[in-house]
Amino acid sequence: MRFFKRRPAETQLDSELRYHIERLIEEKVAAGLTRDQAHREAMLDFGGREQIKEDLRDVHRFATLENTIANLRSGIRLIRKSPSFSAAVILTLALGIGANTAVFSAIDAILLRPLPFPESDELILVRQHDLQGRVSNIFVAPPRLEDWNRLNTTFQAISGWYLNDGSETSGALPEKITTALVAPRFLQVWGVSPVLGRDFTREEEHWRT
Repeated sequence: MRFFKRRPAETQLDSELRYHIERLIEEKVAAGLTRDQAHREAMLDFGGREQIKEDLRDVHRFATLENTIANLRSGIRLIRKSPSFSAAVILTLALGIGANTAVFSAIDAILLRPLPFPESDELILVRQHDLQGRVSNIFVAPPRLEDWNRLNTTFQAISGWYLNDGSETSGALPEKITTALVAPRFLQVWGVSPVLGRDFTREEEHWRT
């Protein structure tokens, strides 16, 4: 079974080589040789197939190089002749390429690239929603979160967090910091360990009223 298709250029080279060999064989057969003798002498006249193909590749390479140089020269002449128009085209292309690159980078970071956590494809975001639209706040109270986890039969564990902005005033100037209040099983859900210290114990995981 062939998993890869041959390149069109290689197929064309083989076709050209077969054509010339067949023409030479026909000429030798017309001169009185048998088909086998004509084929053998034609192969000797042509030499190695790979050597001939490499010579043909060199011809195509030089033709491609010459076409590229000609296109570059034509482009430079056009830029010199209409610099304002050329600058507008180049700027438009640069903006289009930059926008596409930025969009792809965002899609790669948000959708394509996995989260930096073990088995991140198993992480699920769970929210509460008021079907009647009476409450816009989606914050889940800690007692309710614990009820969800206790009644849960689908996930390994459910946890949550709440971000809070504060100020650090121990230095010469106050500095804004963001702290996270986390629910029990927070590190367990993410599958990570603390960089320093230890995880919370079960005795410490209690909601105090």
